[in-house]
Amino acid sequence: MTHGVRRGWAAGAAALTLLATTGTAARAATPGTAPGPAEAGRSAGGPATTASLPLGPGGLAETRTTQDVAPGITLTTITRGRVSPDDYWTIEVGIPTSSDVPPSPDPDAVTAVVGTHTAADAVVAQLAAAGWTGQAQPVSTPAFADVEAGVIGYRVRVGRYATQDAANAAAKKLKAANFKPSVVYTGFDGDSTTGPWTVRALTVDLHRFHGSVAESHDATLAGRRTTTQIAQDTGALAAVNGGFFVISESDGVPGDTAGIVVEHGRLLHDATNGRVAAILRDGGRRLELKKLWTGIDLVDERGRTHRVEGLNRTPGVIRDCGGDAGDSPTALPRHDVTCTDPNEMAVFTPEFGGPLPTGPGTEAVLDAHGTVVSTGPRTATSVPAGGRVIEAIGTEASWLGEHAVVGHRLRLRTKVTGPGGRPVNFGPNDSVVNGGPQLVTDGRVAIAPQADGLVHPGDPSFYYGWVLRRNPRTMIGTDRNGRLLLVEADGRQASLSQGLSIAEAGQVMKSLGAVQAMNLDGGGSSTMVVGGQMINSPSDATGQRPVGDAVVVLPSRRRP
Repeated sequence: MTHGVRRGWAAGAAALTLLATTGTAARAATPGTAPGPAEAGRSAGGPATTASLPLGPGGLAETRTTQDVAPGITLTTITRGRVSPDDYWTIEVGIPTSSDVPPSPDPDAVTAVVGTHTAADAVVAQLAAAGWTGQAQPVSTPAFADVEAGVIGYRVRVGRYATQDAANAAAKKLKAANFKPSVVYTGFDGDSTTGPWTVRALTVDLHRFHGSVAESHDATLAGRRTTTQIAQDTGALAAVNGGFFVISESDGVPGDTAGIVVEHGRLLHDATNGRVAAILRDGGRRLELKKLWTGIDLVDERGRTHRVEGLNRTPGVIRDCGGDAGDSPTALPRHDVTCTDPNEMAVFTPEFGGPLPTGPGTEAVLDAHGTVVSTGPRTATSVPAGGRVIEAIGTEASWLGEHAVVGHRLRLRTKVTGPGGRPVNFGPNDSVVNGGPQLVTDGRVAIAPQADGLVHPGDPSFYYGWVLRRNPRTMIGTDRNGRLLLVEADGRQASLSQGLSIAEAGQVMKSLGAVQAMNLDGGGSSTMVVGGQMINSPSDATGQRPVGDAVVVLPSRRRP
């Protein structure tokens, strides 16, 4: 498996690496105070703690409003802080790197804006020669479990503007002068600010709520739908966006998951091996956060096995990496990077739904009994009811052509393991949603960006944009009473909500009473739906973003 390059004008800032150790009764609290037990929704199942959010300096005004969505389900909306007079719009100027790749189709993609001190100073000199005043500013990370505190590089900024429009006008001139400008708001930096912030927390007490909580792709694994569409189609009382997914066709099938999927106890997508995932046991009554690995084999009529690397994804294209150590230069996750393998096999099940990927290689079509009914080039458009389609490229195509014999049977065998290779089994009411990083463990904020693939060697810009800067975030966790927390924070909206850095996301979940918590997909994907209607403010200019899957809160007798 060869390591793919993350799209975006970014990869390869030479020799620059992170310093790392290897319904509807509403009740409102009084503005400016932490709510008391009644206002916090204790009787209605709101967050277990009433302390103010740990965002900005102490003493900021904070208002909490709780709403009973259904018996055992409470929505708490928290607004905190105010626009800071010290925040402003400015222009970040790109720092040249050793590679200039096409821009990413992902609206959340990060450009190369962090470089060495020498490279940043060179850009400042170029700006001065063109009549602009720039500053090279150090970018620092706090300490995490596997990342040391320290300066990761330098950024270059130009100007201080009262409005975004004024900054955009200046950026247009910089672009005409052959610089690579991007307009940013300093409130999103992750540094000290007074806000504001808007955070929404759904608390689900499954001792009182008689429905279930599950991961759902709606009708198919392939294709993208909005969280609102998924919630409406499944009849969900509430929902948040789910895990990471494919956006561009060059990274796989759009809408397909980038990581493990389990629905109704069945494994439907291979894992980003070694990355944390959220297991919703018994309809969400118990949440487990665990690093997972998948093993997939074809078994012939004589009991012989052959390893398959992909399940319901394009063979040879592995979004977020985490592939087999035997094939890859790294077996580790690498977020927002697409790895490739020229010799790979993938199996598709009926749940994939959309048109199958085609291209060079070989396929075998199996019926509902596992009998091979046809072989040949990759031309099948769909999976037969109850059957399978096996696609292979490179040397794996040769193997499939020799061993998939019409009239013979091939059985699919899957397993999921946790740390130490221990088996992880699933019941019919269990589901799994991918995500990362883990934010809270045993009541402590414990984040390991490097282990979760958020540290890109030679590319500190990605870490800067994804980990350090404030973005919209969606999180899942449980409190000490076993209640499920689904939390969404709006972001990238200067006058409404700044968003959260990854460190702040962990602190917020802990402050809401989480004893364990994990980050889900965020950015423009962050969405919360209640009663079939979106209730948050997405950051994309086009509105709600279609996503790969969602976490849905279902009434009794409903299945996603």
